[in-house]
Amino acid sequence: MKTVDCVVVTYNRLQLLKECIQAIKEQTYPINNFFIIDNCSTDRTWDYLQTIKETSGTNIKKIVPIRLEKNLGGAGGFNMGLKVFMNKSNADYVWIMDDDTVPRSNALEILLKKTNITSELGFLCSNVRWQDKSVAVMNIPAPSKKWNEFSEFGVTKVDSASFVSIIFPRNVVSKVGYPISEFFIWGDDMEYTLRITQDYNFEGFMVNESLVEHKIKQNIATDLVKEKNINRIKRYYLAQRNTIFYLKKHADNKEVIKATLRQGIKIPVQALLKSKNYKFYRAWISIKGTVAGMFFNPKIERVTKK
Repeated sequence: MKTVDCVVVTYNRLQLLKECIQAIKEQTYPINNFFIIDNCSTDRTWDYLQTIKETSGTNIKKIVPIRLEKNLGGAGGFNMGLKVFMNKSNADYVWIMDDDTVPRSNALEILLKKTNITSELGFLCSNVRWQDKSVAVMNIPAPSKKWNEFSEFGVTKVDSASFVSIIFPRNVVSKVGYPISEFFIWGDDMEYTLRITQDYNFEGFMVNESLVEHKIKQNIATDLVKEKNINRIKRYYLAQRNTIFYLKKHADNKEVIKATLRQGIKIPVQALLKSKNYKFYRAWISIKGTVAGMFFNPKIERVTKK
C-alpha cells in the first residue's frame, strides 16, 4: 500500500488550522506522519499543537508539530516541511497544503488512485473550490498544451499548480530539490511545479474529483491596484520579484518582456490612476519588485542523502 505523509504550514490562523486538522483526520486514506509546520505563530497555535502531538486521528499514525524560530513565510514553511519528509520519513508521497485548506474526506484517496497514470508522474493536485463551491480563482492550475491528453482518466494535464492540496512522489522531490525559501510568499508553488514539469520533464495533473475548499476571505486574484489591506501592499514587492524570476527560467523572452512591461509600467500607471489611496507607494512597490526580479538569483537547495 502506498504510504503518504501530510505537511501543513500554519501562521496565526488557529481556528482555520483546527478545521484543516479535523479534515485530515477524517480522510478515508491512512496517513503516515502528519507534519504541522508552525511558522513562529504569535497566537496560541503552538500551545494547541502541544495538546495534540501525542494523539492521532483514526487514520493518522503520528502527528508531529514543528515550530520554526521565525516566520519564514509559506515558501520557507514548505521548504522545511519537505526537508522533514525527506529526512525523517520513508513515505512514498507527501501531501501538502496551507492551514486554510479543508479537503473533502475522500480527497486524498482519489489523488492516490491516479498515481499510476504515468511512469513520469511529477505531481497531482486537487480541484480547489471557494466557500460557495465556485472555482478558487487563486488556485487555478496552468493547463498544458496537451491538457486533455489523459482526460479519459478524469484528470487535466497541467504545467503548474498551487500548494493547496498537492502530492509529490518521493523520487520527484529527491531529483528536483526543495521550494525556494527566499521567495517567502507568492510564486514559490509556481516555480516549484514548473521546475518539475519543465526542467525535469515530469508530468503534472489536476484530479478533477479530488475536491478541497480554500477558505480565503475573498475569492479574488491578488491585485496590487485594488488591494484593500494596506498592510499587504508591501508584500506585492515579493510577488513582482518572484514572478520575474520564475518567468526568466521557464518562459520565452516575449513572455518575460510582457510581464516586465506590465509590472514595471502598466500596473504603476493603473495604481496612479485607479487606486483609492497610497497611489505612489503602490506604483513604487511594483517597479521596485520588477527591477529586483531581474537580478534575483536564489540558490535551489538539493536533497542530500541521509
